[in-house]
Amino acid sequence: MKKLSYLILCVIMIISVFSCQNNKKTEQTTKSKPAETLEELNDKYSGKEFKDCDEFLAAGDEIIDVYIKRVNEAYNGNEKAKQDVEDFETLMHEFDKKADKFSLDCPEKFDKWAEKTDKRVAEITEKLIVIFYDEYQGLEWDDEELEKELQKQLDELNEDLKKVQEEGTEL
Repeated sequence: MKKLSYLILCVIMIISVFSCQNNKKTEQTTKSKPAETLEELNDKYSGKEFKDCDEFLAAGDEIIDVYIKRVNEAYNGNEKAKQDVEDFETLMHEFDKKADKFSLDCPEKFDKWAEKTDKRVAEITEKLIVIFYDEYQGLEWDDEELEKELQKQLDELNEDLKKVQEEGTEL
């Protein structure tokens, strides 16, 4: 009976050790899996505090990878990807705030990363123009109308300035 108890105890311990190792592997796989959409990036990085420059720059690379991928998909007609590209501004703004700190902590690494990123994004600029061109297509700028509107606003501004000056001299 004692041998059977030891055997059962050993089997339970072995199973628990292997199941714990499998959980750790699953967690590592989940953590290292790169995001593929803006939603996944938001889940992964929104509010995240980065421990060092390398972690921050790796996240930046992943964000740019997804951005470029979504631009290419939007260019090929994917409307959800186009919406993601439009909505990237919020994530980029949050990321830029954090970039200020890291640009001071490791300026050389950051400058190299920024230069490389600028080149990568420059490659998709034409696609961005094509994607969003239809929003500006058909808009016509009537020079005469535009000039009248600007003159009207300028006149209103001048009137407001005169009122402020008159009030300032009365005091």
